[in-house]
Amino acid sequence: MYLKMIGGIVVIFSSGLIGIAIASRYAFRPLELRKIRILFQMLETEVIYGATPLPTAFKNISNKSDALWSKFFLEVNEKLISGSYYSLTDAWNKSLDEIITHTHLNKIDVALLKNFGTVLGCSDREDQQKHFKLLYAQIQQHEEIAEQERKKNEKMYRSLGFLFGIFIFIILI
Repeated sequence: MYLKMIGGIVVIFSSGLIGIAIASRYAFRPLELRKIRILFQMLETEVIYGATPLPTAFKNISNKSDALWSKFFLEVNEKLISGSYYSLTDAWNKSLDEIITHTHLNKIDVALLKNFGTVLGCSDREDQQKHFKLLYAQIQQHEEIAEQERKKNEKMYRSLGFLFGIFIFIILI
């Protein structure tokens, strides 16, 4: 009898943890989008107001960001400096592909960042500033959608995890 109870508690606890893990994906996406917006605001400051060349701006931003995004900006910098990539877009997309599996971004977010990489550095300061402003508006929209998804799905997955564990426990009794 005690063995069944201990097993049941383990099943409920483990399925609850799985539900919490799934729910956490919804919680981290809005935070990551906010972080990206802040990083790109720093990049805009470097490029538009500081007139810093892009490779140097990427290196400066990498020093100010967390490990994952620091790696991204450093990779783009290194690819541009080494000349191993023909264009900024190629270096940008390749570096983004290398880190994207470690983020909580979805395909639409990645497409937005890749699209921004195609226009970065291709025009004068005023036009670049317009591209940055458009990017901020789009990221803000993605943040709002992600926050709505988080509110809708986070509690549901947590509850479903524990309820599924209880369901399995009842079936096993």
